[in-house]
Amino acid sequence: MALVVPAGSTATIKVLAAGSAGAASDLTNLKSVGGSTVTRSMADVTALADTMLQRIPSRNDRGTLQLTFFLTDTATATNQVTDLKTKMTSGTHCRINVNLPGSTIDDMFQYDGYITEVGEPEIGASDDALTYTVTWQRSDKY
Repeated sequence: MALVVPAGSTATIKVLAAGSAGAASDLTNLKSVGGSTVTRSMADVTALADTMLQRIPSRNDRGTLQLTFFLTDTATATNQVTDLKTKMTSGTHCRINVNLPGSTIDDMFQYDGYITEVGEPEIGASDDALTYTVTWQRSDKY
């Protein structure tokens, strides 16, 4: 479960595609960042003559990350949700940087990868602010 980030936290997104040298743009109204777990797969290399399973380390999985944002009331054609959905559907390789206030390290948390899901806000009989969640598959390569 992700916790709310401290006030003053910021996030930016930058396209990493070959030939794009654009600047990072702000991701506004960051509410929380879910933890990402790096895992290592094991490959089964058991031979028919073996009496026990034989496994060796194989690939690393950088994991997934979930970022939750407060929904802003801006023009649908140009708002952050639409921009993130466009990056998802086009398979754009991006970098997200998260900075926490009080940190002396710029870009304290950096995630390279692809957006795999942009959730719609849940709307119900509540006085809670509307939020949406973006799921990010971490990857070091395009």
